[in-house]
Amino acid sequence: MSSESWGGKRIINWLSMVVWIFRVSKKPTRDNYMVILKLGSLIVAVLGGVYSFLFSVAQQYLTSSANFSLPYPLNLIVILTIVIILVIMLVLVVLSTRGGLGRR
Repeated sequence: MSSESWGGKRIINWLSMVVWIFRVSKKPTRDNYMVILKLGSLIVAVLGGVYSFLFSVAQQYLTSSANFSLPYPLNLIVILTIVIILVIMLVLVVLSTRGGLGRR
């Protein structure tokens, strides 16, 4: 068996599996769609905030201008405020999607 026919066979198997998945799967209900949308948007928001924070810190250290202008108690307050906001967002998402997770 040549490598070309083996590669072609793998692609055909993969395509048949994709067709099978689309045939067997069902369209999500509106509740399921909203759960996925809310959780996905929360994940995107958290990851965006984390990446933004990491890149801004990295930029300040790489440009040798690491000057955080907030003194100790204020920077702790800012970080705690961000954490509290993210926790509140997570609680709201969980509470609003709690009924939609187990229903069929």
